[in-house]
Amino acid sequence: MKLISCHIDAFGKLKNVDVSFNENITSICEKNGYGKTTLASFIKAMFYGLGANARKNSKLTDRTKYQPFEGGKFGGELVFVSEKGVFKIRRVFNRTATLDEFYLFNAENNLRSEAYSSSIGRELFGVGKETFDATIFFGQKELTSEINDDIKASLSTGKLYGDDVDALSKAVEKIKQKVRELKSELKTLNLESDKARLRELQLKENALTNKISITKNNLAECEEKLKTYQNIKNELDAKQKEYEKLTTEKNAITMYLNEASNEVIVEPQEEEKEEPKLKKTTLVLSVIFFVLSIAMIGLFFAFKFIAFIALCPIMFILGIIMLVVFLKQKKKNNSLKNEKKLKKSDFFDKNTEKSEKIKQKEAEIEKIDNQINLLFNGSPQNFVRYYEEIVSKINDAQRGIVERQNDLKHYQNELDGLPITECDDRLQADTEKSEELNGKIRILETTQNFLLSSSENLSSRYVLPVQQKFDEFYKQFIIDDELIVDGNLDVHLKQNMFEEGYLSAGVQDLVEICKRFALIDLVFSKEKPFIVLDDPFVNLDDKNLEVARHILKSLSQKYQIILLTCHSSRNI
Repeated sequence: MKLISCHIDAFGKLKNVDVSFNENITSICEKNGYGKTTLASFIKAMFYGLGANARKNSKLTDRTKYQPFEGGKFGGELVFVSEKGVFKIRRVFNRTATLDEFYLFNAENNLRSEAYSSSIGRELFGVGKETFDATIFFGQKELTSEINDDIKASLSTGKLYGDDVDALSKAVEKIKQKVRELKSELKTLNLESDKARLRELQLKENALTNKISITKNNLAECEEKLKTYQNIKNELDAKQKEYEKLTTEKNAITMYLNEASNEVIVEPQEEEKEEPKLKKTTLVLSVIFFVLSIAMIGLFFAFKFIAFIALCPIMFILGIIMLVVFLKQKKKNNSLKNEKKLKKSDFFDKNTEKSEKIKQKEAEIEKIDNQINLLFNGSPQNFVRYYEEIVSKINDAQRGIVERQNDLKHYQNELDGLPITECDDRLQADTEKSEELNGKIRILETTQNFLLSSSENLSSRYVLPVQQKFDEFYKQFIIDDELIVDGNLDVHLKQNMFEEGYLSAGVQDLVEICKRFALIDLVFSKEKPFIVLDDPFVNLDDKNLEVARHILKSLSQKYQIILLTCHSSRNI
């Protein structure tokens, strides 16, 4: 395709400007500030439109840069010829891209045409705006360009498109992102933390198991002690019952003796009637105190009230005191009886048999007293203290049993509450999940490596053609350095592989110019584009500038060339 003419209504500083283009080379040599770069940008805008307004803190866009100072609409018309015919593009630009207008006319009859849409640049040249800038649009300050997906696809094979290569790049990036996500998810599993937690729980389980075992042993000891003390208490209780039985027998004998004594010693005199009454009262009090002492013991066992057992010795002592008083009275009365016996020998002779029986009963009382002394080892007080001691030990053993049973229940509940199974299950699940995630990561990384390898293989297809085309142009210039092109279309010195930044400004410009010429020949295999050069030779010396002129004249046989320059020395 070739440009025929353009009319600029308003675009930057250019207003109501008409430009005609020659079929081969159009050279526009004007002073600085004329608007040469603006004209080049206008041509590009006719095919690709203008981007959106600049956002805050972003660099100035072409829309803002080329909008007239007074504001309002701006744009113009461009006439060109392609394999489909001769057409006229008209674009009207506004403050925002959504308000822009695009029209396409058949230039021969001025009728609206639908041969191309507002994306006419991509439809005509088969590449996007970035590739247009990187190849056929030689900006004075923008010679350096980087390979993009459109260029890769065009250089690789006719069956690929920029979207295909872009899809590969996006696929690799998505795989990388997915790998990052999976590794991030893998970190959340925290297997080491789960293992440490499980070990901690297992240590707690062992500690609780040991505590339970020790507590069970202590409980068994307490139960054994309780059993022993209960047996001792049963023996003491048996002695207590035996004591009560003996005391009952003794009381019965004592009452018999009292009655018998009353029958034998009966004084008809009034002054002697009080003696037996006094004797009887003392004896009754003695019996009452003994009975009370026994009752205190019974009440203590019934109510477990220590005061009863404390009163028991007091009652017992009072009983003994009364008994002593009684015995003294009895002794006194016996003296009186002896006197009376002398006077009443006939009476005692008649009651000899009964007296013998009394003696027998008294002997029985003495025997009971001996049995009671044997029963308590001669010390009822020691018996009481020992009994209290055994009862206290029984209570201690019972409390120990309750405490250890509570401890066992607490330890068992704590043991049952340990989430060992849940932790183990979680660890198992996390381990399986980890293996699953690692498996996915391995698959994705393998796929990524495969795609990257494919991308490298893809780049290897066009490196040699680009290198050959590059050498075809570059070796025409007068430069001794040998350069090589890599898969990213970066150019290096062969001997040290340094970046092109190591080269001088003039050589760098030559490298980029030759690279663009090579790409134009290889990328645009269908519709041959025009080439716009906005004074790209400013850094070339006279000899290499002459080579550049020669190359341009040669290329003009194949491509339409539009050269914009501000100096006649660089004019063609």
